[in-house]
Amino acid sequence: MSAKHASKLNSKFKHALDLHEQGKRQQAGKLYRSILNARPGHPGALLYLGVLSHQQGEGEAAIRLIRQAIQQQPGYLDAFMNLGNVYQGQQRFSEAEDCYRKVITHQPDDVSAHSNLGVCLRRLERFDEAISVGRKAVELDPEYLIAWYNLGNAYRVAQKFNQAVVCYQHAIDLKPDFPLAHDGLCQSTFQLEHRSLLGKRSFSKSIAAYEQWLLCEPDNALPQFMLQAIRGDEKLTRAPDSVVRTMFDQFASTFEQHLGSLEYKLPQQLTGMVQELLGPPQASLKIFDGGCGTGLCAPALKPWASKLIGVDISSAMLSKAREKQLYDNLFESELTHFLEHYQAAFDLAVFADTLIYFGDLEDVLRATAHALANGGALLFTLEASPAQNSKDYSLHPTGRYSHSAVYVEKILKACGFSRIRIGYDSTRNEVGKAVPGLVVSARKSLT
Repeated sequence: MSAKHASKLNSKFKHALDLHEQGKRQQAGKLYRSILNARPGHPGALLYLGVLSHQQGEGEAAIRLIRQAIQQQPGYLDAFMNLGNVYQGQQRFSEAEDCYRKVITHQPDDVSAHSNLGVCLRRLERFDEAISVGRKAVELDPEYLIAWYNLGNAYRVAQKFNQAVVCYQHAIDLKPDFPLAHDGLCQSTFQLEHRSLLGKRSFSKSIAAYEQWLLCEPDNALPQFMLQAIRGDEKLTRAPDSVVRTMFDQFASTFEQHLGSLEYKLPQQLTGMVQELLGPPQASLKIFDGGCGTGLCAPALKPWASKLIGVDISSAMLSKAREKQLYDNLFESELTHFLEHYQAAFDLAVFADTLIYFGDLEDVLRATAHALANGGALLFTLEASPAQNSKDYSLHPTGRYSHSAVYVEKILKACGFSRIRIGYDSTRNEVGKAVPGLVVSARKSLT
């Protein structure tokens, strides 16, 4: 290739990078492909066309292109870094780890590689290693915001909440308008006070953390709601949709891992519950899984289903449920609104730890009765109010509601259900103790 032609390609590549950085992806992609038509093995064009493919959700194409760039230039560390990012986006954490370690071997002071490696190790549940690598990242660059945030996450999932608080506060000091760091700080502070105060309501440090967040984002519904929950606001009849959506969108990638740490039992318990309610599975029922989340309950429900429908308010949770390939359809919607548009459509409705974000249950249960066929079955779980609590329901500092059995029975009857059974059981632990729960089944009354 002549020097003039090489210079022209380099100029075109620089222009493509500028367009890419400006967010003009379609134009950048055309230039990358034009460069590759002229020089098929151009490492930079292969790499950044791969990055572009990743940004467009084409993970396998991204991997193929970036690996081609590495074949053309085996020591191309930017390619290894970006390949690690693609693998991490696909939750292929072991492969991402290998890429980041390759970068660190040749560039021991690369703070981004250390920070990203720490994320992989955390997701692989190698918490001590994640913390060690994360500490190295902040030592390399104490001003690197994301390194402090990632280290805070490592400490938090390792339940080292005091250290997590310090890291998140460092990140906030560097960038006060950093919602994820505020959220991490608030959650970690709450966990410390929840453990030390054994459920008492004097969460002064948590309140201060949420108030600090609101100074930066006064219109953010999540800290607003959590402050109301911590203060025991009795006017709130349910968690706002925007709050539930935000919480679970952020939580989706680590949701099942987190429930494992709580010894979450409901998916295993559900098979026995459904069999007791409906008898042996015959794959003949239209089943509604309300608040399906990542689809944890789908394996237990599928043997009874001729059609299994999942609904959740969080698109990120639905993406995880879709990966299980057990649902016939998945819909992103608020539950009550969805059910009101279906009449006598389902034989069984299940709400597995979903209605804990509703205080007043009347609207959602009335909509459920509308969507169930005559004689259709309903199964759901709640947190149980303490025996000494005479209220129908109470909002707790966790942002969840507990309900009294008396109230649940009253509302079910008012909404047209009969053959009501309410048992007491726990589906998970919290702060080392079983969370008291209600397991409720009923039938829509024949009309």
